[in-house]
Amino acid sequence: MRELEFLPPEYLRARYQRRVSFIRSWLLLAMGLAMVLWSLQIGAWVREAQAELAALHGTDTAVNADVVKVRLLRAEADTYKRRIELLQALRPQATTTELLAAVSDLLPDGVVVEEMSVDRGSKALPDQTTVRLSGVAPTETIVTQALAALELSPAFNRVVLVESKPAAQASGHGTVAAQAVASGDRAFVLEIVAAVAKATRE
Repeated sequence: MRELEFLPPEYLRARYQRRVSFIRSWLLLAMGLAMVLWSLQIGAWVREAQAELAALHGTDTAVNADVVKVRLLRAEADTYKRRIELLQALRPQATTTELLAAVSDLLPDGVVVEEMSVDRGSKALPDQTTVRLSGVAPTETIVTQALAALELSPAFNRVVLVESKPAAQASGHGTVAAQAVASGDRAFVLEIVAAVAKATRE
């Protein structure tokens, strides 16, 4: 059964309008509050982005500073290297007597030097000094020890064992080898390249 309304129509319309206005006011208030919150969030995001950009800029500055330091250190190292090469180039070459003495001092006990020659270089390798040494050692082990001692010396760039054979096979090449035939000694030949300073090339 339908309820009867005893209120005048004007009052009903006014009450309806008040309700609509009330709802609109709350909607506008909610929208305004949402816009304020959204603006605050946007501001926070902007500040975070600016902070990240500032941090990246600071990192880039630090990296650039490190790069500059590395370049300066490399330039300084190149300068010192050129100075060392220049000093080595100005240092006189070792004399033949000094080379022979250096080789003799490094040979183990029991090694007898039969012949030694010094070649001061050729047209192809004018700066290379080569010492050729022939001698006799009691055993092959002593020959190996002599080779190792010469290789470890900073005075020489390269040491090559040209040959090593029983002294009986070399008896006709020298008086020392001839005397060593009966003892089973080893006749050997070494080729030694001396360390020679090279001129600096700019």
